Amino acid sequence: MGMVMFMKINMKDKPLAFQIWSIIVFFSIIITITVMITTIIMLDYTNNLNINFFQGSFIWIAFRLVLCIVIISIIFAKIMSNKISKPIIMLEKKVSKMSNKEWINNLEVDRKDEIGKLTYSIVKMHKNLERLDKEEEFFLQSLSHELKTPIMILKNYCQALHDGIYINGSFDSTIDVIEEEINTLDKRIKKLLYVSSLEYILEKDKSFEVINLKSLISNLANRICSTYENLDLIIELENYSTYGIKEKLEIAIENIIENCVRYALSYIKISMKKGIGNSIIIEVSNDGNPIPEEILEHLFEKFHKGRDGNFGLGLFISKKIIEHHKGKISAENQKNQVVFKIQIQST
Repeated sequence: MGMVMFMKINMKDKPLAFQIWSIIVFFSIIITITVMITTIIMLDYTNNLNINFFQGSFIWIAFRLVLCIVIISIIFAKIMSNKISKPIIMLEKKVSKMSNKEWINNLEVDRKDEIGKLTYSIVKMHKNLERLDKEEEFFLQSLSHELKTPIMILKNYCQALHDGIYINGSFDSTIDVIEEEINTLDKRIKKLLYVSSLEYILEKDKSFEVINLKSLISNLANRICSTYENLDLIIELENYSTYGIKEKLEIAIENIIENCVRYALSYIKISMKKGIGNSIIIEVSNDGNPIPEEILEHLFEKFHKGRDGNFGLGLFISKKIIEHHKGKISAENQKNQVVFKIQIQST
């Protein structure tokens, strides 16, 4: 038993090609000897040949036959083991490069067996890892940019106060600027922390309930637009409900409305209608300038923002929340207006 375990451990430590070669050779020899002995016994039994297995000539013939078969088996096993192990060795080299963030462009799937399925899974993993690596790099660059400005302002103002200089003319006005920058920095950090834990929060939050969308959207719109006296608020909502996490849906829709308010010229329009099947379409539009195509393409990505944007996180958060509710979100330029569309399932 110990010897068998020792052999197993040793075999596992060997290259895959050697393992396959050893197995093929071993079974080829066993099968050859078994078939040869069985054939001779059957011939002797049926034809009364009275073969003496211990005769020197017979042993020599049998030895040469087995030797030839072993040599052929070894050559055949070598060819087969190389053929089987070659794609696996290639995958191992590719995965090793991926572990060092050396991204590959020529990894293709050209077979449909288990190795092909493994290759396909590695290709998917490669694409996801490459995307995450780029997002991480972009995140760190954006994080540095987002936090650098308020921190620099705070340092300059604090240094000025330390030197007895009031940049804005008085002590109170200088402190007001510092407080404003602290509040800005606080909001940015809170949003960054919220984004970093958003997927975990959504997965763990199981407090789904029936939500009246008409009531939720009306309250949000009136609260947000109340401070913009120059904007007309047009609300055309049906009495539809959905099933979801109320607090999270409020955040998602609030971000959309705030974005539209920021760029609106004279009005904000919010409408809701029945979609295809059991879906509801919520549209939030304004008469602001069209979104440039280069921005529209990345509008819902992390840290991508247009002119006068805040942190480039609001729309990204909205997209994550809506998708968690099995919905879709999009934006498009229509004639004389910009329209955000949210598609979500009704109860």
